[in-house]
Amino acid sequence: LDEDHEAEGTKMATSITTWLDAEWMPQEVHVQMAESAKGSYMRCRTNGDDDVMSIMMAISEDLEKNWSLYDADAFVNAWDVGNYVSDYLAKRIVGSDACECSSEIF
Repeated sequence: LDEDHEAEGTKMATSITTWLDAEWMPQEVHVQMAESAKGSYMRCRTNGDDDVMSIMMAISEDLEKNWSLYDADAFVNAWDVGNYVSDYLAKRIVGSDACECSSEIF
């Protein structure tokens, strides 16, 4: 992972938005959820946390706490985004999908 947490968070947010736009249709809510995930990711990494599961949980819980901001337009839930981030981070660390059940990473 890039030690520039801002840059890595931006790559991750772009990947989330691209995934959601490809899966459903382009929507502003995808950008908003991705920016929330980026903020959660940067907070974890800045605090020294580099555990994929811990980052996934932080992102999912932060999105879930504020779900009323996204619920009207989102076709996924907070945990779908968290799971995608887990797959994304695994691919960034290992360089390939961990298993066939992983999401396509953008």
